[in-house]
Amino acid sequence: MPTVTVVVPVHNRAATVGRAVRSILSQTFQNFEIVVVDDGSNDGSAVAAQAIGDPRILVVRHERNRGASAARNTGIRSGSAPFVAFLDSDDEAFPTRLEKQLSVFEHASDRVGLVYSGAERVLEDGEIVRDIPIDRFDLPRVLLTTNVIGGTSVGMARRRVLDAIGGFDEQLQYTEERDLWLRISQRADVRCVPEPLVRIAQQTRQGRLSWNVEAVSRGREMFCRKHRDALIDHGLLHIYLRESGWWEQRYAQNLREARRLYRASLVARPYTPIAYFLLLSACMPVSWLDSVARFKHQIARWFSPVLMAHKS
Repeated sequence: MPTVTVVVPVHNRAATVGRAVRSILSQTFQNFEIVVVDDGSNDGSAVAAQAIGDPRILVVRHERNRGASAARNTGIRSGSAPFVAFLDSDDEAFPTRLEKQLSVFEHASDRVGLVYSGAERVLEDGEIVRDIPIDRFDLPRVLLTTNVIGGTSVGMARRRVLDAIGGFDEQLQYTEERDLWLRISQRADVRCVPEPLVRIAQQTRQGRLSWNVEAVSRGREMFCRKHRDALIDHGLLHIYLRESGWWEQRYAQNLREARRLYRASLVARPYTPIAYFLLLSACMPVSWLDSVARFKHQIARWFSPVLMAHKS
């Protein structure tokens, strides 16, 4: 019986899924199974995975695209190992990834339900950023507003914990990883390996190369509704609403919705001066905020040589 089920969801990534799967086949720990879930691809992604020819690879296909969360849930159900690791089809696992995460589980109590690692993120200009996590014991609070764990490719969870919480919420988009980590942390202990064990596909400094703005807005709203009681209990509702307002203002450029969210933030906590400033700024044209951003970047460029000379 395998020790780890590695779930690899794929949708139209025939060019990269083989690299992701081979990074698992090259692990120092070899007692695993790989479940590749082809989520309605039309570019031969399933064929690319099957062509590798290792008997530990199981390819499951969705006839239509159902989304990454549904694909991961199919992968969880299709496997049998007591631990489940995730790897996106355009990411890569370093050779010791499974070994080091399993070692943490082995030396920890049965209450540990999730072990995550750091990651190397390849930015669009080729720069590599290393994210090094630390163990945090306030995760159920922190994850309500910030995904300090990262994407699914860094995580390995106990199957019984995933079964207990029902896996990924297939209704969520954009916030599905943070929602899963949050629900695990509310039920079990979480530990980390403080080094990068995966390489994440090309990103901007802010995250994904291409954002589906509508999906992000909808995902943030659904996450807020789902975890509203916890946000109130931890005194974080006003922060979440304010950050949602900033997303609508800066990225969706929906000033009306931004003003609504800023007002809701002030209702949740009236004595937050920054929310009043943001509400005022949302009454200005979008071009005004763009001008402020350009001015900020120009100031940074002017002072950057001075700061570098001072450091040297």
